[in-house]
Amino acid sequence: MTLAGTDPVTQVLALGVAWALLFRRKAPERRLRALAIGLAVITAVTVIVNGMLNHVGATVMDTMPSWVPLIGGPITAEGFAQGADIAVGMVAAISVAATLSIVIDPADLVDALPHPLERTGAALGAALNLVPATAASVVAVRDAQRLRGWRPRGPRAMVDLAVPVILGAIERSTQLAESMEARAFGSGPRTKSAQESRTGRNAAVGALALLALAVLTATRLEGTVSPWAAYPTPIPPSFAPSALAPAILLGLAAFLVPAASC
Repeated sequence: MTLAGTDPVTQVLALGVAWALLFRRKAPERRLRALAIGLAVITAVTVIVNGMLNHVGATVMDTMPSWVPLIGGPITAEGFAQGADIAVGMVAAISVAATLSIVIDPADLVDALPHPLERTGAALGAALNLVPATAASVVAVRDAQRLRGWRPRGPRAMVDLAVPVILGAIERSTQLAESMEARAFGSGPRTKSAQESRTGRNAAVGALALLALAVLTATRLEGTVSPWAAYPTPIPPSFAPSALAPAILLGLAAFLVPAASC
């Protein structure tokens, strides 16, 4: 949904659904502050860069001298509007993907896959677990360096931080491989960790997600939802039921998911 269209209303709804799920279901030990700061930086950079470099549009806000590289020319409101639409789509897509590593435990993701996909699930679970592990490693290395008198000054400081983080990631990967080998990974059916009992609410969440996917696919194949464009002037966003239905269905599914226990 976040990648297949450009309508800002649908993108904002998808973003809201993703963050509702993040707030309701995230693990107690995982924080959303770093993700929120990163998304804010991506939004600001995308809007500013697109607004300054894209000189197309009917509403001219200012004109930069033509001799200025790249940004020379008219600065239009439509350029910033297009940048905002791109930023919302990117932020929504990243937020949706973040639920895999923040909401779902990698072991649960592996357990949910059928037997032929267990190896794929193990690789995917290890990759998803790498994101929070690397973020925690960056914080630990930075604090340890500061206790030893290290102060970030210029690009050299990033090298001092990146090298131990990368070495730590390699060491954790080696330890993971050795642990999997010691547990005879791949030699037979794996044991299952404790799973939540299947309930009617679980079935409703899955049904709503599949229905949202079906409606989204049907609207894209039929072409009933027109792409949103900012040029030459922004067209009104679509409030058609067929355009909003997938996001609304996913919103219902997100609120059916039980909140995480503290």
